[in-house]
Amino acid sequence: MALKKFSVAETTAIKEYYYSNGYVVVEKLLDQSKIESFIKLYEEIKHSKFFLFFSQDTHLPIQPKLTPEGFIENSMLNPASLKLWHGFSRSVEECLVDKNVIDTLNILSGKSSYVMMQNMFFDKSTGTIEHQDHYYLDSDPAGGMIAAWYALEDIHQDSGCFFVLPGSHKGKVIERNNASNFSDHDTFVKEISNLINEGKYEYQSFPLAKGDVLFWHPYTIHGAYNNKDPRFSRKSLTAHYHPADLKPMYAKKIPSVRKTVNSNVQIIGSDLDCYVSNSMHYLRAIANYLRGRGPDYDMRRDSYV
Repeated sequence: MALKKFSVAETTAIKEYYYSNGYVVVEKLLDQSKIESFIKLYEEIKHSKFFLFFSQDTHLPIQPKLTPEGFIENSMLNPASLKLWHGFSRSVEECLVDKNVIDTLNILSGKSSYVMMQNMFFDKSTGTIEHQDHYYLDSDPAGGMIAAWYALEDIHQDSGCFFVLPGSHKGKVIERNNASNFSDHDTFVKEISNLINEGKYEYQSFPLAKGDVLFWHPYTIHGAYNNKDPRFSRKSLTAHYHPADLKPMYAKKIPSVRKTVNSNVQIIGSDLDCYVSNSMHYLRAIANYLRGRGPDYDMRRDSYV
């Protein structure tokens, strides 16, 4: 399936393609200088023996583990909230709330202000299982959340490309049985596999160019392939947004938020919450090491082979 991209000026086409296919790619959307600033700080921080982050793929606080090629193997959950490493987290935020990106969200949702629910950074592809974001997080009412994937370098086809299944947002949506935890995660993975087989969906991969941004619907089935060539990284950011007039699904209470450098975007978690959470990562990492505790569940493709 040929990869279709739009320029930011094609507003009507962007919106129509998104709702028809469950995703859309806008080319050269992210400011190149912001990418370079982030990469510079990232290359410095990943070598620090004190740097620790919460891994999105294993859901454990860990220190960076580098491949022989120098890429971090695990993905970072909420790098924009790593307030103990302020310069790095600020560079993440600058990318995620870039004006062009938020203007595109406005095109897709018809709204003008947002709450960022979650963000992630990938260096090496972790190979993510097929899933619908709705199972993990969404807006309330459902379906209003929009996710974005930012290419921070030219993405090689063998790097472990991100993929979506076009049109799958129009099919069945898998609900989480228990809103407070992911105890039925293995069942969810099997049900997604059944949906794919029944719908006979095609896979669309995204070897995007540096600065391109992919947007997708919370019901769209998507994931990422395993890395096929260790020489290639897949440096990219991901974020999930809901219009500010909606609530986050699964939340027992409305979470605290903090301001960003873009007045139209807030991020879940106050500054104080971030500092406390960052500090707790270190305590949990020590406790997990002493207890030999592994992940409660993970998102890696290899874990479900």
